[in-house]
Amino acid sequence: MSQSPCARALTRRVLSMLTIISMLVVSTSFAFPPAATYDVELVVAEGKKSVETDADITFNEASFTVVPDKAGFKSSAKEFKYTDIKNADHSYSKKPMLSGGGAVATALLVGFIFAIPFLFIKKKKHWMTVRTENDYAVIKLGDKNYRQIVSEMETHGVKVADLKEEGK
Repeated sequence: MSQSPCARALTRRVLSMLTIISMLVVSTSFAFPPAATYDVELVVAEGKKSVETDADITFNEASFTVVPDKAGFKSSAKEFKYTDIKNADHSYSKKPMLSGGGAVATALLVGFIFAIPFLFIKKKKHWMTVRTENDYAVIKLGDKNYRQIVSEMETHGVKVADLKEEGK
């Protein structure tokens, strides 16, 4: 079976268009990397108390969002454009690895002599506070992802101040 010259030209045009479209689809997926997402905790107001709830922080080209995982806190989701951020601070707090109740339980289970070293080990909790003209967010970062989150902010042009303990 032979095709007419018009049919062959149409087939070539369709194949050329499909090739161009597939090349564009593949190249744009490499040109725009997927948004980076990290697990954090967002501090939200619940009545007169502040509550830490699991959340995801997602970095996009022009902004980042912090969205709580629980449905009851979805209204507390925050979105900040990098250009609107006035201050971004990273800090940490030190807390004993074992609290009072944990220390007593460990001492009873493994003996007081073996529990003593755990009383002097301090665990760091990393925090980031972001403020714009009209909004703010207090975010508890993970021990393993705080460096990546600070780097993401600085990569998008936001200077993050590193707050240290006074006298240290």
